[in-house]
Amino acid sequence: MIRGGRNNITSAPAFSKDAKKLLLCTANSVSVYSVATGLKITSLEGHTTPVTTVIVDLKSDDTFTYCWTSSLDGKIHLWEFSEPKLLKAFDTHLPIYSLVMIPSHVSCSLIAYVSVEDYSTVSKDLFAQIRRFILIEEPLPCGDILKEMEEPKPIVLSPSGELFGVCHNCNIHIWNASFGAPKHLMPKETTLRHTQLISVFAFHPNQKILAAGDVTGRVLIWKDIGNGELASVKSEDDPESSCTTFNWHSAEVTVLNFSSDGALLYSGVKEGDLVVWELDTGKKQLLPKIESPLLYFIFSSDPTLSSGIAALCTANHCVQLYNLLSDHEVSEVQVCERNHQPDNDGVRR
Repeated sequence: MIRGGRNNITSAPAFSKDAKKLLLCTANSVSVYSVATGLKITSLEGHTTPVTTVIVDLKSDDTFTYCWTSSLDGKIHLWEFSEPKLLKAFDTHLPIYSLVMIPSHVSCSLIAYVSVEDYSTVSKDLFAQIRRFILIEEPLPCGDILKEMEEPKPIVLSPSGELFGVCHNCNIHIWNASFGAPKHLMPKETTLRHTQLISVFAFHPNQKILAAGDVTGRVLIWKDIGNGELASVKSEDDPESSCTTFNWHSAEVTVLNFSSDGALLYSGVKEGDLVVWELDTGKKQLLPKIESPLLYFIFSSDPTLSSGIAALCTANHCVQLYNLLSDHEVSEVQVCERNHQPDNDGVRR
């Protein structure tokens, strides 16, 4: 379990490819912990404002371990995090609240999609933008604008790397990154519409399925979302949208994730209740209650571990490293004194 003040957990953590390390955004740096021992191994120092995203590059192997980070300082950094060593730095000149990197098997170009804030925009109300940056030598061009919103939203990337999206009020906007791989083309977009505010969503690991949670506690499952014709609008009551609903939670869904094989869906709420659903049958099982509101829930990417190791970030300033297969906590890491609760740093979540 990783404990600390609110400033110490500013965004979702990330497992190393072998699931032996956990990378956690801690204020202006990224702390790297051992999953087995719970001890801090190293930290990535280089950003000047809070780090908002850490992404492990799946090209990492036993020799090289790479990760990407973004920050409110507008910088995108590429690290070798075992040494640690800063390899590349790109400056967008805009505060970055969220980052996704398109994998090389989807695009031969090095493409980043970021959620930024730009007060120089012509619109008086839409200061937040989703932008595409092709990471070439500095200085970077200004980036292509995909969407404008009232405030920055986290970007979610599908496990395949082909789809990414954001939830905005009652809608989920999804783009197909493979259609935007050539530099001169913009990715195609589709919109999933709901009747309630959407709080969280997740992509299925190997099928064109998306799960979304709303503020009332409902979980919706959309099928066939990325059939190559991503230029339409689909609503939950449209018979062609193949949308089904799971009902059990009585409060806002705050975490949502598929198991690595896609057979199960995990959903959690602010009260700390965590439910696992069988995707095909809709049958549910209530897992042991987490004694704090849930903020993030991620799995390790190691295929040999299946859905075993999970990290659950909660609002009582801790991260629990948990083995869902053997039902026990893996380790406990002390970030700072348990009663230390620094002031909120204003980072949007």
